Amino acid sequence: MLKNYTKLASAEEIDQMIGGLARKIIADYPETSPLFVVLLRGAAPFASKLAFALTRIEPNYHPDLDYMLVSTYGKDHHAKEPVIVADLAPDTQVAGRTVIVLDDVIDLGVTSDFVKEILVERGAQEVKLAVFASKAVPSRQSQADYCCMAVGDKWLVGFGLDDATVAHEGYRWLDELYEIKKKISLENQS
Repeated sequence: MLKNYTKLASAEEIDQMIGGLARKIIADYPETSPLFVVLLRGAAPFASKLAFALTRIEPNYHPDLDYMLVSTYGKDHHAKEPVIVADLAPDTQVAGRTVIVLDDVIDLGVTSDFVKEILVERGAQEVKLAVFASKAVPSRQSQADYCCMAVGDKWLVGFGLDDATVAHEGYRWLDELYEIKKKISLENQS
């Protein structure tokens, strides 16, 4: 379908993986839904499908989602100190709660580690990380607590991940996951 891209997961396979993840989260937190902190923009499709899967499996499970936009890459396209661009809503209660950070992919873990540290500083009882995909990065210090699929060392597009060499937000909203066969810069992995 797409030139220079190889499909890694279809929409149906993604739904099955997220359904399995939802069952694990419900088993780990059967009484009360954790606060889910969604890292925008990439994790939006993952978070939406996960929330639907949680309530499809257990209708009395009430996912509580809020959103953060964190920038890690500067204009020179090299990793820098993360900065919160848009924070949680002022009335979102973090203190004393279990929080699960949702991200599309973990590669170096810079963004997710930064967000987890901030949430702990705000009084979260515990902070976990759930990602749709985990890349193989030997230098990464932390790992995801929940993961739908390991993808090795691949450049990804679709299902939240964009290819800015094609267009602003290029292919981010495909409901499938692809590997980009051409070499591109880190700015395109958000």
